[in-house]
Amino acid sequence: MLKARYFFKGQYKALKIATIGAVTAAFSSIMVQSAMGANFLPPEMITASGTTLMIAATGEVKATPDLATITAMTSAEGTTAANATADNAKKMTDLLANIRNAGISNDDIETRNINISPRYRYEQNKTPQRIGYQAQSSIQIRIHDLSRVGSILDKMVQANVEDLEGPNFSLSNSAKAEDEARLQAITTARSRADLYARSVGLRVKRIMMISEGQLVRPMPLRPMLMAAKSRTADSTPETPVISGQQTVTITVNVAFELG
Repeated sequence: MLKARYFFKGQYKALKIATIGAVTAAFSSIMVQSAMGANFLPPEMITASGTTLMIAATGEVKATPDLATITAMTSAEGTTAANATADNAKKMTDLLANIRNAGISNDDIETRNINISPRYRYEQNKTPQRIGYQAQSSIQIRIHDLSRVGSILDKMVQANVEDLEGPNFSLSNSAKAEDEARLQAITTARSRADLYARSVGLRVKRIMMISEGQLVRPMPLRPMLMAAKSRTADSTPETPVISGQQTVTITVNVAFELG
């Protein structure tokens, strides 16, 4: 290593110029990016006396969903807003009764939307004529025992709902899976750093920076569901539902100093 000293008023500053062999000169700044891409600090913003190696690594963990959500809607039409609302309220009351009888508590039932809108008749070259009103309301329920999703779906259909969306499967708490993915990503990054260092006759001296890049939470899974109107109260067998698995993905960006 060469040292050039500059003296000023009895003091000096040391400028260290790192040199490595001709073979490793081309690797003074190495950047490796995953296919998903990564954003790093520019090399000049990272202080290092040796070679800087930047790596993006991804960890993936599969987890079994433990929560299902279902959205159901009822609707009714009437000549007045009051009539439509009353009829729809009765339908929703019946639906809620079926859901509660299936063992779903109020803590897991949430009203999502209530809507009342006029209905019009449209004829060519005529002013639209209001002919009545439509009332709609929707709820979302959460099911923690996934083995009961099929039977609860059937209970909802028996209440003559107008529309069903779901079930959507998800993780009620994804923190554990995310931490496992982080550990996996860091382990992969360190393993790659050791490989690159050995390939150029160096070793990993220290980690200079770690940043979390891309966190990909699993999208809710939506198995195909039959049309609600085609079901009847005595339909058999019970609707089959399979939750499958979901993948939690995390990318970390790590800067290593080699020497």
